[in-house]
Amino acid sequence: MNAVHGEVLMPVVGLGTGGYGQPDGTGGEYWGPEQGHNATVAWLQLGGRRIDTSNDYGSRDGIGTGWVASGVPRSQIFITSKVDPSGYAETLEAFSAILKSLKTEYIDLLLIHWPGNEPGTSGQPIPSCKQGKSNWAECRVQTWQALQKLFDQQRVRAIGVSNFEVNHLLEIFNLNSSIPSVNQVEFHPYWHEDELLDFCKKHNITFNSYSPGGAPDHAVWFGPSWNPIPDMRTHPNVTKIAQKYNKTSAQVLYRWHWEQGIVINPRTRNSTHMMENLSIFDFQLDIQDMMTLAYLNHPISKVCGDPRLIL
Repeated sequence: MNAVHGEVLMPVVGLGTGGYGQPDGTGGEYWGPEQGHNATVAWLQLGGRRIDTSNDYGSRDGIGTGWVASGVPRSQIFITSKVDPSGYAETLEAFSAILKSLKTEYIDLLLIHWPGNEPGTSGQPIPSCKQGKSNWAECRVQTWQALQKLFDQQRVRAIGVSNFEVNHLLEIFNLNSSIPSVNQVEFHPYWHEDELLDFCKKHNITFNSYSPGGAPDHAVWFGPSWNPIPDMRTHPNVTKIAQKYNKTSAQVLYRWHWEQGIVINPRTRNSTHMMENLSIFDFQLDIQDMMTLAYLNHPISKVCGDPRLIL
């Protein structure tokens, strides 16, 4: 199934391809070229058609070889990639590298990955702006202008942002250029910025959730010093709803997003989970279940850094 917002037609369920860890298996789920290749081939051959990657994900080169090996025509695949908020010339240079590694002549959706560099709540590093820019706002504006150029040249079919709050979006609005087609942010029952969602809906910006299941393995990424978020898939209210609909807990969580018009990027290398992720369109949560999931009895908990701290 596809979601249509503005000029963007994108499959509702995408494949997230980023993780943290080491090749020896320590430190979380490692994604390198081999993992990216195998996951891409499996995903496309199972019927998935959208893939999400970034310069910061070690899987990017593997995605390029994977989609070619899958036998699925490029025209049927929706590829999202991201750039750092590094400025105009730096963005154009980075884009050339993106095309080369992904073995494609165009990108379906190109996003500014973060609005700036602030470790936020997780301590996870966020790309730094290149020297020569006076502040993050200047970095964002110049990077957006580069995205606009790539869009005008038809090298990118849609442009957007990731981890942008309302104040960051308003900066782009004030440029009197194209507004972002997509805003990709962390969103799940333990962390949902409903006002940001409403703002994006009002302005016809596709809302794209990463970590839609709360990234239950995130505690391994950050080590024992990080307060782990309990796996919401095992929350009794979630499992009860899953039993009601004869679905998995993950399917219920992902359907909760789609009931709100949110497209999702579950990250997995497991082909069984891929099939489950693609099978969320044959049932519908009732209003009470939607409310139950929105207000699970657990403190609001965020996996990644907090973009609200970035000025």
